[in-house]
Amino acid sequence: MSPAVVAALNTPYRDAHAALDAFLAIRKAEGLSVCTLDNYRHTITMFLREHPGFLSNPRAAILPFISEPEKEWSRFTRIKVLKVFCAFLVDEGVFQETPMKNIKCSMPGKRVDVPTVEDVKEFIAALDLNKYVERRLRVMLLVALDTGLRRGELCGLKVEDFDDHGLLLRVRPETSKVRKGRTVPVSPQVGKELRRFIGLRLPEWRSPWMFPSETGGALKPSAFGHQIRRVSDRIGERMKIHGLRHLCATEFLRSTGNIALTAALLGHVSISTTAKFYEHLDVHDLQEAHGKASVVSGVLEPTRKRRA
Repeated sequence: MSPAVVAALNTPYRDAHAALDAFLAIRKAEGLSVCTLDNYRHTITMFLREHPGFLSNPRAAILPFISEPEKEWSRFTRIKVLKVFCAFLVDEGVFQETPMKNIKCSMPGKRVDVPTVEDVKEFIAALDLNKYVERRLRVMLLVALDTGLRRGELCGLKVEDFDDHGLLLRVRPETSKVRKGRTVPVSPQVGKELRRFIGLRLPEWRSPWMFPSETGGALKPSAFGHQIRRVSDRIGERMKIHGLRHLCATEFLRSTGNIALTAALLGHVSISTTAKFYEHLDVHDLQEAHGKASVVSGVLEPTRKRRA
């Protein structure tokens, strides 16, 4: 084993990977979402694989790793994750001070590729429904478009979370990004799709999950994301769950004009977060809403023509 990763630095851990295991276990106990834990695990594991000498020379390992990606969001993610991990190593006595000192990165502006309804129709039409994974993907996409659920929230749904009669879905706090549960309505068409999908699952699985893996276990959000990318590459049409979430929010806002209801549907703690979805609306939406409101009509009576 390389001396760079053994406990020659007076650390309480066998190596950096052991420290990562402890870090993830503590964060899981603190209630972090599955998506966040998967992101931590993926980023730090990749970092340690590329830079096994991290513990002996942390700064030299960190700098090329965080500056490598061309995409701004990728650099931001790496910096953010390593800041949290290095702070943990300082708390645990592995480092005296964080090697991330003076490394700053502001959050990039959010850019979401919002598909059109026609894009979604074409993508779903291209799925091979003879394959279980693509049949599952079809229903999950429909639920995402109907409810605006996040990727982790979709994967965390259980059969008992579906109120068949009331056409409601319960989102559990442990699967929500903001650690707050909520109940969202589903349309009759999507309710029918859910009932049909539940009935098609193998009985020997005895799985509690709404959208189980190919073996009946829990579907990891990362695996779900990989599946979407594989299908996107095959059919040549890019699709992301977060894009569907934005499409759901945009159409819901267009239909209702109610930002508070939209925030409740999406599970936003603050309406200011929901307000960002207004960037997808255009002047025609503004004109239509303005015409419906017609506030001044209550003050100005219609002008009557004088009789000759």
